[in-house]
Amino acid sequence: MAPEVVVPINFGRRMLSSPTHNTLKLNTSQGVVVHASSVILSFNSPVIDHMTTTLHMTSVDMMEFSEAAVRMFVDAAYSGTAEGLNREIFRDVNKMANVFEMSWF
Repeated sequence: MAPEVVVPINFGRRMLSSPTHNTLKLNTSQGVVVHASSVILSFNSPVIDHMTTTLHMTSVDMMEFSEAAVRMFVDAAYSGTAEGLNREIFRDVNKMANVFEMSWF
């Protein structure tokens, strides 16, 4: 039996631009929709895993968070790093990590 995926792991930022893989819509406070892979986010977050696998959600309202913060959260899930995190979005990204139980972040 294959081992489970252990995060953080580098799934590859190149996947962020794939319309085929990015099936989850994250709605931001500015009205911008950030697309991400529900699978990659589910590996990183048991909350998102429950939302997509059990509740069959295809979009998540993240209206209290800026586009930059949501993109950073997604980038971290894909890359396994917090590269690019800055003071302006730290509070929002930290809150998302707590809300979505992304414990490694």
